[in-house]
Amino acid sequence: MKNDYVRGGPDPNVGGRYGYGSGNYGYFGGNYGPYGSYGSNSSGYSSISHRSISDYILMLRERVWYLVVAFFIIFSGSILYTFNKTKVYTAYVSVQLLRDDPSAMRDESEMEPNQILSAEDLNTQISVLESLSIIQAVERRLQDEERARFMAPYVDAFSLAGPLTPVEMLAKNRRVIPRRMSLMVNIGFTHPDPIIAARVANLFADEFIAYNLTKSVDASMDAVEDLRIRADQQRQRVEELELKLAEYREEHNAVSLDQQENIANEQLMTLNAIKSGNKNLFDAQETQWNLIESYRRDDRDLWELSFIADQSRVAFMLQEVSKTKIEISSLGKRYRAKHPVMIQLLQRLQESEIELSEAVTNSTDKIYASYIEAKRNFEVSSQRLAEKENELIQLSKTRVDYNTLFREFEVQQGFLTAIVSRMTMQKAQINLKNPNARIVDQALPPLRHSSPNVFLNLVFGAFGGLASGLGLVFAIAFLDDRVKSAFDIEGTIGLPLIGVIPQIKKLDSTTKAQAVASNVDRHVTETFRSIHSAIRLNEESKDAKVFLTTSTVPSEGKSFVSSNLSLTFANNGDKTLLFDGDLRLPNIAKSLQVSNDTGLIDYIEQDLDINSVIVNEVYPNLDVLPAGGKSKNPTQVLNSEKYSSLLRSLREKYDRIVIDSPPLAAVSDALNILPHVDGVIYVIKFNTVKRKTAVINVRRLWESSTPVFGSVLNNVSAALSSYYYSHYSDRSYQDYYIDNDDDFEDQLVDNIDINDEITPEVSRES
Repeated sequence: MKNDYVRGGPDPNVGGRYGYGSGNYGYFGGNYGPYGSYGSNSSGYSSISHRSISDYILMLRERVWYLVVAFFIIFSGSILYTFNKTKVYTAYVSVQLLRDDPSAMRDESEMEPNQILSAEDLNTQISVLESLSIIQAVERRLQDEERARFMAPYVDAFSLAGPLTPVEMLAKNRRVIPRRMSLMVNIGFTHPDPIIAARVANLFADEFIAYNLTKSVDASMDAVEDLRIRADQQRQRVEELELKLAEYREEHNAVSLDQQENIANEQLMTLNAIKSGNKNLFDAQETQWNLIESYRRDDRDLWELSFIADQSRVAFMLQEVSKTKIEISSLGKRYRAKHPVMIQLLQRLQESEIELSEAVTNSTDKIYASYIEAKRNFEVSSQRLAEKENELIQLSKTRVDYNTLFREFEVQQGFLTAIVSRMTMQKAQINLKNPNARIVDQALPPLRHSSPNVFLNLVFGAFGGLASGLGLVFAIAFLDDRVKSAFDIEGTIGLPLIGVIPQIKKLDSTTKAQAVASNVDRHVTETFRSIHSAIRLNEESKDAKVFLTTSTVPSEGKSFVSSNLSLTFANNGDKTLLFDGDLRLPNIAKSLQVSNDTGLIDYIEQDLDINSVIVNEVYPNLDVLPAGGKSKNPTQVLNSEKYSSLLRSLREKYDRIVIDSPPLAAVSDALNILPHVDGVIYVIKFNTVKRKTAVINVRRLWESSTPVFGSVLNNVSAALSSYYYSHYSDRSYQDYYIDNDDDFEDQLVDNIDINDEITPEVSRES
């Protein structure tokens, strides 16, 4: 059995496989109650390394008061802020920006165009509206009475530079809001006085329109003056050039130079055409000759060149050679090489190849001659063209100064004409300038305050409090390293979870140890029945006889689990032995109220009969083997041959043996017992042991190659037990546990009284 067991690792990203074929752990049904993502498949258990939604719900439920306190603080703060904040009013004025300047004489030559053609132009106007110049202009427009009323709410306010100024408050409380997909802009101003808010908003719109108009007019006037000065300078320059041009014509007879240059240009064009034709012919001949030279260097057949193969004589000889080779190849199958017919054909082939070679040679000689002639013609035409170009250059040099003067005169004259025309147009437009924006809706004193927004503040306060509370809850949860969920056990420790036992309050340890027998808590009873079902349904554990229960640290409830699991086996008809393997701090005898005067230690050390130390029929089908006190050397006892033979003999007598062992982190006694057991049930107390500690100790179990049938999460807090067992709390399940609540309470009281007062023998009879 142990050789087939495949151990998993504690790494949550790796998981483990435990050979569980059923995929069903009691009432968890492969999903472990609220942990829907922790199932197993037909090939074995595999741990899932991610948290389910139920894990996060458990985190939240366990620390719900953190959420409540955080929510209360933040939401209360938002309420106090909302109702203590001074009410302010925001007034808006709507301004339309005009795409084109509405001037009657506007054209494309305007010096200062007021046009909005792109997003950059629109953003420029918005930036002007937000500029300090507009703010200062609005501040100057405020009358003394208005200024005093404007600054009244801010008398006691200060900034880093001292008392607040009107400019600072205007900049702080002004809002510019462009309307999407339009040239409309809303200008808003916020102030505790609604009349002042409307007055200042309108002033911003007025100053923006006036500012743009003033800047446009001033810029146009400056442009006109600049144009006048430049026109005077340009006129003087044109007159000087005109005088120089007249003197040059008189000195060099510019009309005859034009005629000679025209004739020379025509001759130059003719020679250039002749040179181009000769150059093309020379390039073609040179290309052919270079190919011939290349084939000769590579010792290749020249008739492979198309322009040689196209020669009539060469083409004919190539056909003869090819035809002869075909005949030789055809007759070679019939005659031998020395046959007269073959000899004749070979001679004819040789003669054809000689003639082919002579034809190729003649063709190459002709091509070379054509190449030499084309080269000579090209050189002659190039020389004549160069001579004519030199002649034209000399002719052009005589009139360079004239052309330079003439071109400069034309340019300067055209520039003068443009300046004068532009200046005339600008003078006409100055008096026709119109603003490039207009007010659509004046700002009116608002009737309702804009801030604080009670609804929005309360909504943000509620969401902020909820988000902060959730953040605090999950931050604390993720920093908490203690085991408290199926994800911690299966995803981190790497063990399958086969049971979740709720916390039992107001009961002593004796009553808890017999909880299954007395049915003191229906949830606990059903949990152990589910654990029993998981063991019976699993291929690995259903035939196991010897079970070891252990834990990480003391006081995790392993003895409680051992006794109640044994009672569950006994209730299901299995002959069961509860074995106290904790020889340092034995607890089984005390919990079940049996004598601990003699037991395992006496059997090993004093050679007593095993039947004399076993307490028979503590409950129907349940025997108990106490420890018999505390051992001074428990390791020696557990490693003795007599201990091994005892377990072998007990296997034949009992159907199930449950050994309660010390915790792994405290001592190594449990590791000495592992070779004698069929599997381990690992007990973990809720919210007690750290995950890292549990992982280290579980790894010690895996290293022993002993199967771990599963883990039991014990002592789940009262706040979470109802969530784990929500499916048991439903009224539709009540009839499955007890007839009515009164009978259950009476039975609970009777069981407690009996356990506290009667002797073990009487208890067994009950």
